[in-house]
Amino acid sequence: MKRFILNITKQLLILTIVVAGISMLGCKSATSQSLNNNSKATTLLLFQKTPCFGICPSYEALLYTDGNVRFVPWKHVPATDTLTFQLSATELKELRADIADLNYKNLDNLYNTEWSDMPATHVYFYEADKEVKHIKHEEGGPKKLVQFNEKVHQLIWKYVATPAR
Repeated sequence: MKRFILNITKQLLILTIVVAGISMLGCKSATSQSLNNNSKATTLLLFQKTPCFGICPSYEALLYTDGNVRFVPWKHVPATDTLTFQLSATELKELRADIADLNYKNLDNLYNTEWSDMPATHVYFYEADKEVKHIKHEEGGPKKLVQFNEKVHQLIWKYVATPAR
């Protein structure tokens, strides 16, 4: 009886290893395929809203040069899992124009506040898939930056609030 149980255990272990190996190959193929589909797209912008002590929405959104967006929810957002969506050609064109108009390279890296519970907006600007500027904005700063942050947030929120698009 002991030998019978040992043989069954061995067979189950081998079967588990085979199934796990096949599963990993399937995941690798899916990952390779999705990366190949986006091989021409590079990172345009990483936009993050950090939490506060209240119910501020917090998330990160990675925007690509082809208009694809990967939204990762943190807290107090309508989504509970990572979302992907596509900006329209017009939205992408406007976003690129807003980035150019912002003249972000000449902005400070930090616009801080004295309040301890204020959320921050982090904006990482990319060129040729390399980060060229990171701005942490909590309060104050140039009007153009405040408007830019709000416009990007509203653009993202439009898709997150209605994820069935």
